[in-house]
Amino acid sequence: MPFRVALTFDAEHPDRPHREGATSRVLETLAAADVPATFFVQGRWAQSDPGLARAIPAGGHLVGNHSFYHARMPLLTNAALTADIRAAERAIERATGVDPRPWFRCPFGAGAGDPRVLVALEHLGYREVGWDVEGVDWAIRASGRAVARGMIERTMAHGDGAILLLHPWTTAADRGLPALIDGLRANGAEFVRIDALA
Repeated sequence: MPFRVALTFDAEHPDRPHREGATSRVLETLAAADVPATFFVQGRWAQSDPGLARAIPAGGHLVGNHSFYHARMPLLTNAALTADIRAAERAIERATGVDPRPWFRCPFGAGAGDPRVLVALEHLGYREVGWDVEGVDWAIRASGRAVARGMIERTMAHGDGAILLLHPWTTAADRGLPALIDGLRANGAEFVRIDALA
């Protein structure tokens, strides 16, 4: 029986070694497989690579906000939190032509359960989107094959509506995405954007 899976990617400045051109290849893989996804875009990244950021909605993918500086939201004052989110919003809109509201993902997931952060997000027109299955593709020794295998297993255990987290700048996401898509499809997955689960 078909079940829905939402592939999500945190598009940001990598804070670990990254694979050159990986984000472009991830977008190409999604296009070739006709898979819609959701990208949570860091404002500073969108500002630094507007052409690549623009390719995300052009490919039919949903765009969300992933903050401007990629700071842990609970560490920011209310004023700083608002300033960061609004700065990201402006940078994302300028680069992509798309308003990222209401979709927001807290960097590192920090703040996802913090009432103060959640109230601030709601006031700014956002709702926090977490994840059910993380690829841990950012780990130095992560391999595409192992990431795909582990994510397929955990997604199948979760079932319908699973939200998967990857980072498009990693070698493991770049190399493992085709196997992840094929493996989930073979098990009956239907790929959807986050807005189809809301």
